[in-house]
Amino acid sequence: MKFENRTAFITGAAGRIGRATARELGRYGVKLFLADIQLAALEEFCNTLQQEGVEAHPILLDVTDPEKIRETCNSVLAKAGKVDILVNNAGKWPQGSILDTSDEKWQEVLELNLTSVFRVTKAFLPSMREHSYGRIVNLGSIAGEVGLPGYCAYAASKGGVILLTKTMAMELASCNITVNSVSPGMIQDVSRPHNGTWLGRSGTGDEVARAIAFLASDDAGYITGADLPVDGGRILGPKGLDWKLSSAN
Repeated sequence: MKFENRTAFITGAAGRIGRATARELGRYGVKLFLADIQLAALEEFCNTLQQEGVEAHPILLDVTDPEKIRETCNSVLAKAGKVDILVNNAGKWPQGSILDTSDEKWQEVLELNLTSVFRVTKAFLPSMREHSYGRIVNLGSIAGEVGLPGYCAYAASKGGVILLTKTMAMELASCNITVNSVSPGMIQDVSRPHNGTWLGRSGTGDEVARAIAFLASDDAGYITGADLPVDGGRILGPKGLDWKLSSAN
């Protein structure tokens, strides 16, 4: 994958997928600005990256705070000059059926998972338009494609992310800014057998990160408005436990 003198800003960078994405982009020499509310963990991670020769800057950021988003954007652009790659990864997935989810919890999940994508993207767009270049990758979920019982707010927020992605892709295409989403499913720290996926195992953060990195690369310039599931085929439907490929020719 090609990355021509690129700078990336990643939210939720202290989490599993955020760390994996930072490592993957860092391998290609991308300058990293990593944001999260877990500053101590983020600083430790950035120290490790810097020891490996990756330029990585930790940033304390609550993506539900509009003013902090604006301040952070201005600070990053003042230091870096531009941000070419934006990965909107911050989010959470609390349990709760529609009967169990309070108005406050509903708003909290949508603010973090969906509204932050709108706000952070909007903050960096003027600079991307000025430089006539941008790669925006948003984190969806297969729950946003097919639903997930017991996680009504999470599924709704991720469905919103996927459709916001498609809409932004249409609006920003003339600016040479691509907008895509990656939708993980069944992701763990270490891949394990999993009967719920067609590949028969769970995925890892590294596998999600490689998909994000491709869509963020110079090579993906003709891809926009796409949602890429990284879920072992789970989005195709539940795997029939007794189904086997016939050995007949």
